[in-house]
Amino acid sequence: MLNQLFAILYYYRTFAMWSFVINIMFLITGSSHLIIALITKLFLVVLLYYIVSETTAKQKLTFYKNLGVSDLKLFSILYLIDAFITTGFLSLMNEFI
Repeated sequence: MLNQLFAILYYYRTFAMWSFVINIMFLITGSSHLIIALITKLFLVVLLYYIVSETTAKQKLTFYKNLGVSDLKLFSILYLIDAFITTGFLSLMNEFI
């Protein structure tokens, strides 16, 4: 179980910078409402899931399947991690802005 979590965090590492950029864009545009941010992130994760599952990038998920992590579990946990980080970031930034 711990190996699966570390593997998921390793996969999230590739998307963490993009997530941070999207959070910054929410702050710049002034639309730092938490619900809008989480719905946007959910849409982006679903879009990413679709792109990965329909292209040759699906072969890169073989490592995670060997660890017992399904595609749906991988992307749902990615969204949960990203939702926690986004919630914390936007809550913290809204206190100072």
